[in-house]
Amino acid sequence: MNKYSWKFWIKLVGILLCIITFITLAVVIYLNRLNPLELDQAVRDFCYKIRGEKYGFGYWFFRIITEFGNFYVIAVIIGMIIVLTKCDYRAISISLGILLAVILNVGLKEIYMRERPFIDLRWMSEDSTSFPSGHSTAVGFLYPFIMYLAYHSKSLSKIKKNILYVMCSLIIPLVMFSRLILGVHYFTDVIAGVSVGIMVSCLAMLFYKLCERYDFMTEGLFSKISNSKNKNDE
Repeated sequence: MNKYSWKFWIKLVGILLCIITFITLAVVIYLNRLNPLELDQAVRDFCYKIRGEKYGFGYWFFRIITEFGNFYVIAVIIGMIIVLTKCDYRAISISLGILLAVILNVGLKEIYMRERPFIDLRWMSEDSTSFPSGHSTAVGFLYPFIMYLAYHSKSLSKIKKNILYVMCSLIIPLVMFSRLILGVHYFTDVIAGVSVGIMVSCLAMLFYKLCERYDFMTEGLFSKISNSKNKNDE
């Protein structure tokens, strides 16, 4: 048994659990598509009750937090990772992963066409449909993968790794909760979204390990271009 085998099986189990969670929610929501589930209504009403007045502290706090799942913020973070890794297999893994996550999210939204909670009680404007949550899908994919990159990084100190672990672990549930507080999603939307995101993140991790095993793009595209330029200058 090689040293990566148990980690490999953990990823597969993670993928399986996420698939089961999503399929269960997808079936339940499809069967009850004309009305919100009782659980969704209960969580929605609870969030409306505790969130306070609009434009108060809660509003601004969660408006900022929710941006960590925004497409543009995600794109900037991935862009930074591409530059820092010199576009090697780590950058390819995260790029392909977010692309798959976006395709799945957009496709599922088009299939389900679920309406968002009451428009008059939303604290921000959203044009797309509700199921699954795009922000939850994004954070479910990106931040676990960042923790995975940090874990395998040889340049980061233990303190920096621990800081990243804590930050990423907090961002995921906070962004999910922000979507409920802002009134733009139901509870099942965010659970389904994060399930899809984590599933894709596990797939990206498996691709990462395949690239390492078969020495695919381990040098980095930017490094190859730089080395080629230096040879030409000589």
